[in-house]
Amino acid sequence: MKPIVLLFFFICITPGVFPCGKKEKNDPQPVTAESASAEKQTNSGAGSTIKFTGRVRIYGSEPHTFAGIVDEKGTEFAVYPPEQEEKLRKLQGHLIEFTVILLDEPKGEGSLYLKGGTVTPLTVTVIR
Repeated sequence: MKPIVLLFFFICITPGVFPCGKKEKNDPQPVTAESASAEKQTNSGAGSTIKFTGRVRIYGSEPHTFAGIVDEKGTEFAVYPPEQEEKLRKLQGHLIEFTVILLDEPKGEGSLYLKGGTVTPLTVTVIR
């Protein structure tokens, strides 16, 4: 009886011991001279300046809240530095035309959650 129980036990445990899944492929893109020079040109500055229309939205719950900007297409941007974030909180609910610098790397708490990028507002014009 014991050999039958042990055999049954090993048959049941065997599929869990060996992994059965798909392996991820990490195929890096080949770097050419043209792509390397183009990358240097785009990464040389602090970011690009863009202009769009959107609204200020507050995310999170007290005491861990942060402000973000949502454009008309639904893209969510994190705001950096925190001083700019405080100024934008007062404009929540208004349609606003923003001129911002899109930063190359994420900064601030909002960049952990908002995937549109991190921006620093330059000019803010309330439309309505």
